Order: sequence, then C-alpha cells, then structure tokens
Amino acid sequence: MKNIILPKHLQYGSTIGVIAPSRPIYTRINEFEAGLDVLKNLGFKTKLAKNINSKDFYSAGTPEERADDLNSMFADPEVEAIICATGGITANQILELIDYDLILENPKLLIGYSDNTNLLLSIYAKTGLATIYGPDVCEISNQSDEALAIFKNSLLTGDFPLPTRFEVIKEGKVSGRLVGGYLPAIDGLLASEFAPDFENSILFWETVNDSPAKIDFLLNQFKLSGNLAKISGMIIGHLENCVDQKYPQDNKPIKDIVLEVSKNYDFPIIQVDSFGHEIKNFKCLALGREVVLATKSMHLEIIS
Repeated sequence: MKNIILPKHLQYGSTIGVIAPSRPIYTRINEFEAGLDVLKNLGFKTKLAKNINSKDFYSAGTPEERADDLNSMFADPEVEAIICATGGITANQILELIDYDLILENPKLLIGYSDNTNLLLSIYAKTGLATIYGPDVCEISNQSDEALAIFKNSLLTGDFPLPTRFEVIKEGKVSGRLVGGYLPAIDGLLASEFAPDFENSILFWETVNDSPAKIDFLLNQFKLSGNLAKISGMIIGHLENCVDQKYPQDNKPIKDIVLEVSKNYDFPIIQVDSFGHEIKNFKCLALGREVVLATKSMHLEIIS
C-alpha cells in the first residue's frame, strides 16, 4: 500500500484547470458553459486545456492530445486543481500515456466521476494521490445550493464530509480506505497494472442505465477477480435508471443481488443517495482516505 498523498486545498481565486479526458464537450456545450460560470461564481478561476474543444468521434481528441492536456495541467504552476469536463467511455485510452512521476512531483486535486473513474483509480494506484470522486463541470450547474456550498467548502478546506444518513443492508463495524467509483470502470481495470489495491478498503460504487442482471454480472466479475474477499466494507451510491425496461420480470431487487453475491463475507454494506449520476446532492468522496463505518451507531466518518 502506497503512502497517501493529500493534495493542497484551494483558496479564493485559485485556478482550476479543465480537461476533457473522455467525451467531447460539444454535445453538452450549454451545460459545460453553465458549469464554468458556477465555478467562477464560487470564487475560482478556470483555465481550459489546449485541446478542450477537440473531437475525434466519441472522444475529445486523440489519446495523445487528451493525455497531454492532463499532464500539462499537473505541470502548470498556475493550476492548483484539475476538474474533468464530462464523462464518456474512452478515458482508459490515456492511462498508459499519463506521466505518473510528474504527478508525484506536482500533486493536485483531481475531480471527476463516471468514466473518469479510470483516471482517479489509476493515479491513486500509481502515486497514492487522494483523487476526488465528484461532479464534473457539466454536472456542477445541476447541483443544489446546499451541495454547491459543501463542494466549495471542501475545495477550500480539504475536508470532504461523508453522508450522515444511510440505509443499512448488512450490519457491521469496520475501518478502511475509500476506493471505488463507477462500477463498470472499476471492473474494466481489474487484472491491469492500473487497478488499485483493494485490500482492507471500503468499496464505493454506483452505476447508471444498467439492468439488475448487468449489475449482477459486474459484481460477480469483481468477486471472481478475488477482490470481494479483500474489501472490508461496501457503500452503494445512487443507481440511476437501473431497471430492465425490455424484460420487467427480470427486475430482481438490487439489494438482493448484493446480498447474494456477498453472502460468504461478513463486511457491512450501506447505501446512500449522495453520489452518482443525475443527482442534485453530489457529495465528493476522497479516494484513499481512511474512514470508519459503524452501522449500529449510524456512523460514517473520515479518520485520516
């Protein structure tokens, strides 16, 4: 297990670099521009990556262009944090092109979610940097005033509070490092050099538009990799549109699926609705931070 590197928090007027490591932004340009305005209204400056407007079919430029934008932002002394523009499906194309030594020398807040789980986990795995699973630029403008206030305070203090309310699926009390993200992306890294160490971690995951059968498959894939036996706890986030429209009779309750997959393990499992796709109350999660989870006392807190 690498030593965890906590990035410096921001100040009013700090510059946040904006990159598009996955999909091009032109399909969400109104949301993108609205998100930039929100960041400015929160008191931050923004700096757009050189290739932010590039497009290569379903990607925001070539892998080399997108990787260069990421590396350049970490190298830029003016930039104090980096946020992803939007999600997509091709962030894994740039993992072999990231300069991890450069990141070690210039650790910064890196914020993203969904497909950009690939970046967050690989950088965490390779460097120990505590990356941030949080709303991207296109999602920022959809957040509630309360969520934005928490987001702003987190960037300014480095304190990323965890949910205080949750549903208990399986009882228990544990501690471990937060590791996770978008479930399909987590599974996509398994057996690669970019997968994090899940030993004694508290796995958090969410997904969108996946049927119960697909979630069953993804969780069993994680189990077959041997990693379900390594984790010490599980936090399930918001599951947006995770129903089978074509075969309604196949809509097995997802909680039942989770309990079935984890029946041979005694770690606690909870569900919250404060991270994931299409929500207005996204609370950031800091990968690598040590947390304690106690279901009996309804306690979930970062301890280091």
